Amino acid sequence: MKKNIFVLLILFILISCAEKEKLEPVVTLGVPEKEKVVDKIELDDFYFDLYTSYAALVRYNGNESYVIIPDRVEGLPVLIIGEKAFWGNENLKNIKLPENLRIIDRWAFQKCIELNTVEFNSRLETISDYAFNQTAIKELNFPVSLASIGKYSFSECVGFTSLEIPGRVGEIGRYAFYGCTEMVEFKLNNRLTRIQDHVFYNCTALVNADIPRNITEIAGYAFAGCVSLVEINIPDTVVTIGEGQFHGTPNVTVITPAKSAAAKFCDKNGVNWREPIKNK
Repeated sequence: MKKNIFVLLILFILISCAEKEKLEPVVTLGVPEKEKVVDKIELDDFYFDLYTSYAALVRYNGNESYVIIPDRVEGLPVLIIGEKAFWGNENLKNIKLPENLRIIDRWAFQKCIELNTVEFNSRLETISDYAFNQTAIKELNFPVSLASIGKYSFSECVGFTSLEIPGRVGEIGRYAFYGCTEMVEFKLNNRLTRIQDHVFYNCTALVNADIPRNITEIAGYAFAGCVSLVEINIPDTVVTIGEGQFHGTPNVTVITPAKSAAAKFCDKNGVNWREPIKNK
């Protein structure tokens, strides 16, 4: 009897430790601070600002459908694609990012409505607000180096069908994947703790969703307008669920333990739910 109790105690400790496992903090390199522009250069259809130790692409004026951004300019690594560098370019279909790139700044590829292929580099850390809003990217192959995804960054992208968030990403901005009407599935990592408001709003092809146990909050309207959503698993680790959840999502059934925040939310708002099926 004592042996059985001891074994159960060990199992409980192991499970608790696994659930509370602390991840190593993410360290990003970013770009050197306080450097000033020392020169400007035009290279073919590219315009660069040159800093002491790196280069930033500020504008592309070409009309090519397949664009390869140079890895280096005047011997300096290209670390940034600047704000609106390709904004509204309707000829662009395929872009290859420079190998040392770390930051894609705001609106960089917004409204590049024909852009369907992005060849990501292996050192990218930040995708800023609206960076790929209203593009037609067919596949998102994020590098493992990625740490931050800004608000509206991929909203209204109508090409990709699946989404996997790399393990270093600690923040996804609000409305990040709003209106991605072809996406049928997604997979979050074990670092995120919050699903921001409206993140998957109007993802009308999404059918099933699994929320990992590291998530503690699902903010308002995150899954509103997901008209095809049939089933979503929400663990009892989620303690806060924002308003408007599942508004315009008529066929959803929430799978969640009894007495969880999700179960209470469903009872209060008339959303179908049931407990998980326990393994025999």
